[in-house]
Amino acid sequence: MKEFLSKAAERISGEVKILSFKRILLLSGFITFSAAIIFASIFISTGETSAYSSIKPQSFNDILRDKKQNLGALYKDSFSEIAKRDKDLAFIYMREKFRGKNVSYFIYKVKPKENFWTVAKKYGINIDTIIGANPELDGLSAYTNQQLIILSKKGVVHEINDTKENVQMLSDLYRVSKDTILQANNLNFGVLKQGDLLFIPDAKPVFISDNLKKLYAKRSIFRSPLAGKYTSLFGMRVHPVTGELSMHQGVDIRADMGSWVGASADGKVIFAGWGGNLGYCIKIAHKDGYITVYGHLSKILVHEGQNVFAGKLIAKTGNSGRTTGPHLHFAIYKDGKLLDPLKFLW
Repeated sequence: MKEFLSKAAERISGEVKILSFKRILLLSGFITFSAAIIFASIFISTGETSAYSSIKPQSFNDILRDKKQNLGALYKDSFSEIAKRDKDLAFIYMREKFRGKNVSYFIYKVKPKENFWTVAKKYGINIDTIIGANPELDGLSAYTNQQLIILSKKGVVHEINDTKENVQMLSDLYRVSKDTILQANNLNFGVLKQGDLLFIPDAKPVFISDNLKKLYAKRSIFRSPLAGKYTSLFGMRVHPVTGELSMHQGVDIRADMGSWVGASADGKVIFAGWGGNLGYCIKIAHKDGYITVYGHLSKILVHEGQNVFAGKLIAKTGNSGRTTGPHLHFAIYKDGKLLDPLKFLW
């Protein structure tokens, strides 16, 4: 009996050891797997961070040396002038002079086939923010490897060039409350110093080139008739129905069937009915010889001769006429000449 109990105890002990060894193997495997996951996530996170990072502080001296730039002399210059000649130096200047709170920024290189709109969308900002942080811009055409300073929030950068400037003046200039400006910037008792770069939240740029002023003036004429993604732009294209190369006379805006369409500006309806390939459509005459066209509608809510105001609901989207699906065709004419709607809607 003792011998039997002894053998049984030895057997149980052996099985416990095997079981414990298996548990150790499983536990060590789990720990290894977890560590690998954590390491991978840290690596990915680091990769993402580096993708968004810009010039490292330790490389400032190298950049200054390579560009034969004295740091003291750099800080005596203006941000706008530095940005025109060298974006890396402008970034270094910004690191010293920017007073914005909780706003990060970095240099971004435009990739092939990108434009300012795609870059703005990628980082959750808008065109105003891109223009407002890059004072050297003179137009809206981006090019590959173009360097842009990107802010993490919507707003503009204002440079203090005159010691007479104060927060109240900036509030009036940008139409943003004084408290908002103070809360958005690290300022000692609201005192502004020459060369300070302030962040003005949700503002539009004020100091821009003459060319951009003209573009902004066009932008104020019309509003988008509805929210949606542009599926086909103005210009030559392969027609989605016929397969032929032809001129697309406006832009197509994707929309669900029956979405509301608003007048793009104040005007008078000069046509409302069937328009051939455009299906049911509306034409509105505006001041200064402009005419807007809304095509492929499912329902028309205005009549010829009716005066409408900007944003007035005039129709519902559809797929009438020659089309592959529901959307809105929107076109702009001036004195009978076709214009690219995206020169107005940006």
